[in-house]
This record gives sequence, structure tokens and C-alpha cells, in this order.
Amino acid sequence: MAQKSHSRAPWQQKVIQVLPVIGLAAFILILIYIRRSGMFSSVADLQHFIKNFGNFAVIAFIVVQAIQPIIPFLPGGFATIVGMLMFGNIPGVIYSYIGLVIGEIGLFLLVRRFGPKFARLVLSEKNFQKFEAALQNHTQDIKKLLIVCFIFPFLPDDLTCLVAGMTDLSFREYLKIILIFKLWSVGAYGYFCLFVLNKTIAGL
Repeated sequence: MAQKSHSRAPWQQKVIQVLPVIGLAAFILILIYIRRSGMFSSVADLQHFIKNFGNFAVIAFIVVQAIQPIIPFLPGGFATIVGMLMFGNIPGVIYSYIGLVIGEIGLFLLVRRFGPKFARLVLSEKNFQKFEAALQNHTQDIKKLLIVCFIFPFLPDDLTCLVAGMTDLSFREYLKIILIFKLWSVGAYGYFCLFVLNKTIAGL
């Protein structure tokens, strides 16, 4: 049955897999263009520009972050970095947290509803094999695995959320873990990546 779902949607898989590469390339090119064109001479100028859009910018960003866990069009936590640049560090982390919590709730519910065929659709073949291995080996300790993935933010928490949706972990327990630990994960990842990004841009 899994093989059948794989044959039905090869183009969807290819699109989903190439989106992070395209998103990262576009992100880097935009940053270079902004820096060299002098469009925004500082992060404060960018934030002042974003404020012109009011609550629409906040809502749009949260929606983008909610989509990220399901269809990642930027690799890792790059969208969180964008949010920190747009809104300021603390608001950016909070808006990212809200969006990602919504997205990971959706991820859990989708895989619980559609099973492995949904996981196969959104994962590469390599990650799907990791998904199957994790499902086989970590069903009983999925709560601990989720917590560890959120405490150490560079671990594959979205993949673990997919696994959690295939276990007997209750939605209430899953939600509790997400709400408690996701904020730390988003903040730690965002601040670290922003530090690296600032060092990289300074060297251009």
C-alpha cells in the first residue's frame, strides 16, 4: 500500500524536496541584494518598513510558519531568522512559536488521519526510511524522544512529530509537550542562527 502511494505522487515529492533549496537560495540572494543596494541600511529600517503593514504582516508570518512543518519551503529555522529580523528578536521568536505550534499540531493530525502515505508524500525517501525506523524503535518512548528533540533544537523535531502521530500518544499529551518545549527550541535555534548569519554577512 505504501508503494502505491509512492507511485501516485512522485512529482509532489520532488516539488516538496526542492522547495527548501529554492527558498534558501532566494533568501540568500535577497539578503545580498538588500545589503548591496542600500535598501535598508539597518535592521531597524527593515522593522520600520514592516510596521507599515500593521497586523497583516504578523498574521501573514504566522501563517507562513504554520505551513513550514508540513511543507518546508525554507530549510531548518531560517523562517524564524526572517521573523526576528522583521519584527525584532523577541517578537520574532514568539510569532514563530505560535505559527510552528499550529503547524506541528496540523502535522500530527494529518499523519494520524492519513497514516504513512502522508509521511511518504512530505518526506524524501531517505527521511521516510528514518521515519519508519523511528516508528519501529521509538513507539514506546516517543514522549521522551519528542522532549529531547525540542531541548536540542538541531534534532529533527518535525520528523519526530510525524512519528508521534502514528503512535498511541494522546493529542493532549502531544500538545502539552509542544507548548512547553517548543518555545525553547525556537528561541535557541533562532538566536544561534542569527548570530552565525550576522557573522557571515559581516564578512561579505
